[in-house]
Amino acid sequence: MKKILFFLLLMPAFCFAQQTDKLLYGYAYVMNHDGNIGGGVVCNVELWNIVNIGPGVEVTSFEDHGMIPVFIDMKIKYRFDRVHISPYITGQFGYNSYNVKQIENLTTPSGIQAVTTFNKSGKYFYGAGLGVIYHFKKIGVYASYIYRGYEYTFPKDIKINDEFINIPDQSVSANLFVVGITF
Repeated sequence: MKKILFFLLLMPAFCFAQQTDKLLYGYAYVMNHDGNIGGGVVCNVELWNIVNIGPGVEVTSFEDHGMIPVFIDMKIKYRFDRVHISPYITGQFGYNSYNVKQIENLTTPSGIQAVTTFNKSGKYFYGAGLGVIYHFKKIGVYASYIYRGYEYTFPKDIKINDEFINIPDQSVSANLFVVGITF
């Protein structure tokens, strides 16, 4: 996992190696993730001069615990060459690396209560949003808003006094405000 994260973090550096025909676009950014500060990088390959798709990785937090979303990012953008502006819509789908020990007071179906320790784990997430890029010669600046939905899972069949409790998966949403540079 560490090698994959390291590779994803270095991917935008390949965007600087291009000479003339720009096919790769790198994005480095900071974000406000529902009140938590985070950051990320994305490397997109341009297809048909309008669609950009590629991997991304972020470092942020949820409920005061670190998480590392790894995802596929797709942007559909249109470039207005005269004013150097590219509005776009974006979609994201990926895995949320989150694993936190929870300690809660749970109640069995027969009414027995017990303090129990279990793990809350990240599952998948999806996101959609829109943004705008302003292009200079070699780099650009951009801002976007993304709405995300996260899924979290709990262990199946938590045992308390020979009874089992199943905690259903949890769905939460987050608002992301992103500003960064593209190259």
